[in-house]
Amino acid sequence: MSEVKEYKCPSCGAPMYYDIKQKTLSCRFCQNTYDQEYIISHLDEETNGKLPDFDWVKRSKAVWEPYVSDKIEEFKCPSCGGKIITQSSTATAKCPFCTHDLIISSDLQGDIRPDKVIPFRITKKEFADKYTHYISGVKNVPRVFKDKAALDNITGCYIPVWGYSCTCESTINSDFCSSITVKDYPILANDKNMGWQVFYSMWPFNFSEADDFNESYLTGFYASRYTIGAENAMRTADYYIKEECPGSRQYEAKYKKEFESDKIPSESQGEGIKKIIHNRELTYYLVPVWLLNIKYVNRTYTIAMNGQTGKMCADDLADNPLYYTWFKRIYLIVQLIDFILGFLVLKRIDREVGFETFDFIVILIGMSVFSTFLFNLIITSIICRLIFRRTRKKLKPIEKNRLFYVRDFLE
Repeated sequence: MSEVKEYKCPSCGAPMYYDIKQKTLSCRFCQNTYDQEYIISHLDEETNGKLPDFDWVKRSKAVWEPYVSDKIEEFKCPSCGGKIITQSSTATAKCPFCTHDLIISSDLQGDIRPDKVIPFRITKKEFADKYTHYISGVKNVPRVFKDKAALDNITGCYIPVWGYSCTCESTINSDFCSSITVKDYPILANDKNMGWQVFYSMWPFNFSEADDFNESYLTGFYASRYTIGAENAMRTADYYIKEECPGSRQYEAKYKKEFESDKIPSESQGEGIKKIIHNRELTYYLVPVWLLNIKYVNRTYTIAMNGQTGKMCADDLADNPLYYTWFKRIYLIVQLIDFILGFLVLKRIDREVGFETFDFIVILIGMSVFSTFLFNLIITSIICRLIFRRTRKKLKPIEKNRLFYVRDFLE
């Protein structure tokens, strides 16, 4: 059994939730609110589970690393005693019997406790309103994307992220060449609940607005702990940071004069140039994201919003199936009109030239089908786009194969 925690109202004992606008824990029944100071002083809230000198970098090999594969855990609801089954990487849960929001404290304690959390600034209603406003003006999508029932699938998530800071120095044959300093380079710490592509598209999050971690912020939201450990996160970041750290052009010019061009030290050869990373700092954050997943024809489409800034992005939504039905119909109509016009034109020419019946038919078919096929397709496409056009600008797409650029995080 895992250790779980529930926030109950000190006045009436009802479950509480985190109120985004008031930045407090609010009771669902008596409407009382409790700020962070009260929570820490009266609700036995743990403020720091790590030792004062804890350092993620120094302890990266000693701190708990994720399971090779996600396991299933079972625990008991402290309110109704019902059994709750969840994945081992999940840090929050909702009891299926009494619907109370629970915190799985064992995933948030001791050395694996997050350092900072960015609380939600954008409410679920604001996300729903923005999505509804957008999708209401889009014609060329299936009805499921406009169904109000889809909004029931909106989920507020706290996603674990590593913020990595360091300095990288490059030297050429022991001569100092250049250095760069990176501040809070982000690394997604759990890619099972939200993919890298969605995470990149949600950026930026402002780490400077993060608060000291407090479990009460997670009440009413889904949260997960890291599955990509500190050591692996730094190894990945170091690779990209070293790639960004340049060799000085003046030193390259110097070596061009002293040596033949094929002997110039280069990063690709890995000879002569050394890159050393030091002053490492690593911070464990939880960042807020609103997610809406809509299933349509064996595929799940994701609409996401940055819970801090309100930045919204979406997969390329499916086209309305009526589009293809009407495309065929309109094409046949255009083709028929083309056939009639071709017949009238050819009939007029026939009066002057005099075609044989067989030749007349062959020429007519050739003119109306083969010679104007591409033209008719273009005309049909234009007409369909006008009928089914997206009347509003598309949302920012979820970027594919996108990586963070180190140069965006240089000090």
